[in-house]
Amino acid sequence: MKVFLDEEAREGAVRVDLAWELFFKSKSNLPQGHGARLIPFTSWLWDQLGYRAGNLNRDSQKELTLAIPALGQEALDFLLRIVSFWAEEIHVKKGGTVSENLWRKPVVNVFDDKNLDGSERALVRPGDESYTRFLMPLLGPGRAFFRVRVINNGASAARYHSHSEVDEYYLILEGSGTLRYNGKEVIVKRGDLVSKPAGPEPATQLIADRGEEMRILDMEIWHDRAQSSKDLIWNPDFNELLMSGVGWGALVPAEALMPSEDFDKHYDEGYRRAKDGGWVPSKNRGHKKIREK
Repeated sequence: MKVFLDEEAREGAVRVDLAWELFFKSKSNLPQGHGARLIPFTSWLWDQLGYRAGNLNRDSQKELTLAIPALGQEALDFLLRIVSFWAEEIHVKKGGTVSENLWRKPVVNVFDDKNLDGSERALVRPGDESYTRFLMPLLGPGRAFFRVRVINNGASAARYHSHSEVDEYYLILEGSGTLRYNGKEVIVKRGDLVSKPAGPEPATQLIADRGEEMRILDMEIWHDRAQSSKDLIWNPDFNELLMSGVGWGALVPAEALMPSEDFDKHYDEGYRRAKDGGWVPSKNRGHKKIREK
């Protein structure tokens, strides 16, 4: 497919210009250093392109036009990266002039911090204590989330934590440190790939405590698109549960968790749980009987 990014097109075009302002609150600029803010926009654009393109989409046309605002170079680089997944040719139309083919390769280099294109530079967090490059928006809005992080000497990548709906992996790119893994501590070094699958919910933490910084590739695989799934995050050090995801947003102490055996035995009865783990009768309709104290 051939795609045209046209500043003057309107009728029949995919209205990226309107979406840009809606998602970014800007007519043409790309948000700086906030990879997560790009994910909703990328997901929307991905779906729009999917309706009209795709290798197995027999309804796709040979050409497609996207109406775009007057984008700066960094914003244009980002848009070209996403559209390149769906097209073999991408041309920018501006003032009656058509550019050469601006297709972008679906490749990022996790070791090279210097030779970045505009979209990659825009996803570097300025002023962050640890150098962080968000890569997932550049690689499409799939179920994977990638970022490069630098863990300063004496610091950690995150709290000691687990996920219920995310498979997480850490590749040590440079340096060495300590991996806390379900109560055990092991030394990790360059080339080590740490596995943290959902299911057993293993709690992990990486700490740069061996006199040098660590550079890691943090990889998360979600069951749905990243940041669309719902996930329970457990912090054993603080004994807290974080409910994260669309429609979720709460932090509760893990002591509030109770075994499900009693619930299973009395599922059809009318009662409700109290915060202390006890219960009180309830006369809600539709239950076989009212549980008595």
